[in-house]
Amino acid sequence: MLDAMKTVTTREFIHTPGLVKCLRPGQSLLVTDNGKPSFTVTKAGKRKHRTLEDLEREAREICPDDNRPMVDFTAFLKEHRK
Repeated sequence: MLDAMKTVTTREFIHTPGLVKCLRPGQSLLVTDNGKPSFTVTKAGKRKHRTLEDLEREAREICPDDNRPMVDFTAFLKEHRK
């Protein structure tokens, strides 16, 4: 697993920030210090865009009761900031 990962020294990592930019989402870069693995950098992918329908479905899964009270969180926050 570590063989397929690109390995660079700490000096290369600091002086060449483009190394991380060139990675594809999910790819990793192993940074070594004096030949020993120091840390791994993994490029994150784009977050999944959730639609309003997805959010409503998740809310129904969490709280399936249709009689749940509606809460205006904006008003709640404004009231409690004072």
